[in-house]
Amino acid sequence: MARAPIPRYGIAEWFGNDITTMTPDERQHFGQLAADQDQTGDISNAPLCPFLSTLVPGARCNKASGVCSIRRFSPGPDGSGVPVPGDKIVTVCPSRFLQPLDSGQSLFVWISEKMLEVDNPIVVKETPFLRKVSDSATDDNGEDEGEGKKAGRIDWILVNPATMDAGELEWCAVETQALYFSGDKMRPEFNAYAAAPSSVLFPVGRRRPDYRSSGPKRLSPQLDVKVPVLRNWGKKVVVVIDRYFYDNMNALADAYPRARNDQERRDNSDVVWFVVDYDDALNMTASAVIFTTLESSRRALNATEPLSKADFTRNLKQVIDDSSRANKVFKALE
Repeated sequence: MARAPIPRYGIAEWFGNDITTMTPDERQHFGQLAADQDQTGDISNAPLCPFLSTLVPGARCNKASGVCSIRRFSPGPDGSGVPVPGDKIVTVCPSRFLQPLDSGQSLFVWISEKMLEVDNPIVVKETPFLRKVSDSATDDNGEDEGEGKKAGRIDWILVNPATMDAGELEWCAVETQALYFSGDKMRPEFNAYAAAPSSVLFPVGRRRPDYRSSGPKRLSPQLDVKVPVLRNWGKKVVVVIDRYFYDNMNALADAYPRARNDQERRDNSDVVWFVVDYDDALNMTASAVIFTTLESSRRALNATEPLSKADFTRNLKQVIDDSSRANKVFKALE
């Protein structure tokens, strides 16, 4: 009996639009635009980004090829693709998180109400956080230049405007973490859509969301650098992720299980995770807020745990006894 074709990940949202609700001509236009951007890197002709423009009026898509999110498609008739029911879309562009929530509230207001207890924060983008220490202590004029080179940024900072003239500025840091994907590039998809007006196509390439590159390899080192410093400053780090990302993590431990309210949880936390989800119409929804520690965040991001000694030994014996594993088991020459 033949196996049913395995669903593949393809474009869910393109230049801010749900690919399933576009017209065939719109899909062809975006295919041609994305193929050109992918080849040249020139995004000067990009359309308006409906997400970033909620914060920066008139802002255009700043990601070459314009893929906001991906999802799995099953094969349909005549090469078409059908979204897999109940599957989560996967955010691959950080600007996607700037869509207003289904309540009409912005992401930053939701965070600010929880973290700063205000609903009108000042929002600051990409603030330098680190300074490089140069190998050379002085410049050509003999002046110290080592501590002036900035390196590393905080994605967003939310500031309580009422504290601008106070002795201590009240703010929190916000990191938005989308997912990378591994496998085939998107160029074959762009070319397929660019060729002619069409329905949604079954993805040409094979790819998958790459949680390990996005979480343990990228986000975890970022937290290791930023959280200890901000903790010493008495500031909190917020991390925004989508539900797919969250579901691939280990469980996050509550920073203070006996807390009576969010203020007590916040006071005892280092990292606060804001999880968003998407409804069937791809509207962003508030899903969860988890107040936790840096140590718990590290464990959750790792999403692995060591085998027991007994399990490891049993697996090792099975490999040694398996005659089909000659490519893994060898005898040292005498």
